Amino acid sequence: MAAPVQAGNTAESQYLVLRDEIVGGALPPGTTLLETALATRLGVGRAPVREAILRLECDGLVVRGPRGPQVRALTAPEVVDIYQARIALEAEAAASAAAHRSALDLARLRHVDEEARNARDQEERRALHGRWHAVLRQACHNPTITGILEQLALQLALYDSVDMSRNPNLESTDDEHAEVLEAISDGDQDRARTVLRAHLERTRDVRIAALVRQENSSTG
Repeated sequence: MAAPVQAGNTAESQYLVLRDEIVGGALPPGTTLLETALATRLGVGRAPVREAILRLECDGLVVRGPRGPQVRALTAPEVVDIYQARIALEAEAAASAAAHRSALDLARLRHVDEEARNARDQEERRALHGRWHAVLRQACHNPTITGILEQLALQLALYDSVDMSRNPNLESTDDEHAEVLEAISDGDQDRARTVLRAHLERTRDVRIAALVRQENSSTG
């Protein structure tokens, strides 16, 4: 019998554990979240698990299915919808970063960009690309935009958890990040908005194409 996962007994702790398992693919899309089984595995009572599941529903990571709460499985149209919102908001975040970024913001963006370029492992590189966007969202200095974008990024992570075989052209991502960073560093709001939008539109198209292929292979 496997030992329970080591975690605190608060709802916050259980939320973080379950969120990481969903995003990381340990709890794949479609998995039913049974309170009793999860509480036993995590070594806690059902109440904090129940509260954690409710928070995951608010995040858009869990939906109510016929057998109870289950990990959300994104469809291609849902990915398009999420990206539509993300592109609109993150393009404005890039423009805001160009106007309000600090020297520390620029240093952080450059540091993560350099780490991504030097990473040899593709999964590490993808993770660093995601981290770069997280730093960009912070650099806009608008907590409302940042919070909404973080939630959208979490929902898109559902897609990443089941689609690790795609080839998103990592070199293009590095080059596009460099363009955005240059515009932000120059304080050019219009250019930052434009190049960030183009970058996200390309990555959206790559994700959608891969998801459609995955759906076709599962029904073929």
